[in-house]
Amino acid sequence: MTPLVEFCIVVVTVALVANTIAAIRAMKRAEAALTRATEAIEHIEAVTRQVQEVIASAQTAIQPVLRATSRIEEVAERATRTSHAVLNEIDPPLRTTLAVLAGVKQGARYLIGRLQRRMQHHEHVNGGD
Repeated sequence: MTPLVEFCIVVVTVALVANTIAAIRAMKRAEAALTRATEAIEHIEAVTRQVQEVIASAQTAIQPVLRATSRIEEVAERATRTSHAVLNEIDPPLRTTLAVLAGVKQGARYLIGRLQRRMQHHEHVNGGD
């Protein structure tokens, strides 16, 4: 064999060894990445199961909550109707009473004012006796 052929064989051998080492390192990195991906997938599956359990339990709790909400709405409507009925019955007489009281107050103020002026006029005419 000629030295050139021997040199080429050595270069090719070194290149193959370098490629093999690079391939082995790449495989180890790929294996590590696959391991991490597998762990992440397992974690995602666990979280998915938990979410499914939460959804299932929420679905069982929703119906009673909806029924309670409906009942509360009915009670609120009844209370509103009742309070409106009470206010409609109380409002007119209350307004009338307030108007009468305002009239009595105004009338009393007028009468007291007239009496005070009369007393002052009477004192003035009689000289304070």
